[in-house]
Amino acid sequence: MQPAPRATRRFTADEVMRMVEAGILAEDEPVELLDGELVLVTPQGPPHAATTSLLTSRFIHAYGSGFVVREAKPMVADVDSLPEPDIAVFRGEYAEFFERHPRGDEAVLVIEAAKTSLVVDHAKAATYARAGVPVYWLLDLVANRLEVHTEPHTDGRYAVVRVLAGDDAVALPALGITWRVRDLLPPKSRPKRAGTRPGRPRAPRRR
Repeated sequence: MQPAPRATRRFTADEVMRMVEAGILAEDEPVELLDGELVLVTPQGPPHAATTSLLTSRFIHAYGSGFVVREAKPMVADVDSLPEPDIAVFRGEYAEFFERHPRGDEAVLVIEAAKTSLVVDHAKAATYARAGVPVYWLLDLVANRLEVHTEPHTDGRYAVVRVLAGDDAVALPALGITWRVRDLLPPKSRPKRAGTRPGRPRAPRRR
């Protein structure tokens, strides 16, 4: 005889925010709300943390005025989802978000960098698609490649998914400029250019 399934309590984004305000959940609690469940966030190793911080700085410089770049901050995706993407770019000004978190349909780009969280970050694509995020980048720090998800549907899928790597160019939404995928990766992870060979060791000079 199989045991009866456990009864679970799902949460809404509003309930989670009230728990934060009441001190039940700390603001820096390592969890995010996904489909009504509080999911533990995987601790970031140095390559992940350094990559997202560097990219955040680059995005702030690239997008400038009229856009808001946030690193690991909540975004309202649905009544029961409040993900905290590694990086997100929204249209608007920072002053607009003192009283509320930005919504998915206000985003121009959401990025997740993944080394040990690939399964979760792949699943989050459905959350972002339902929220209306137009472009979702999944930067795979294991395979050294970038998945570009575009054309979201309300059923939780992106109609187009491209896999880019190396010198492949990826367009920054709303800007009309491109970056190379290799330049998004940590330095030690960047694949060598095609046709290059390691140099031969030089013989020591005679004196």
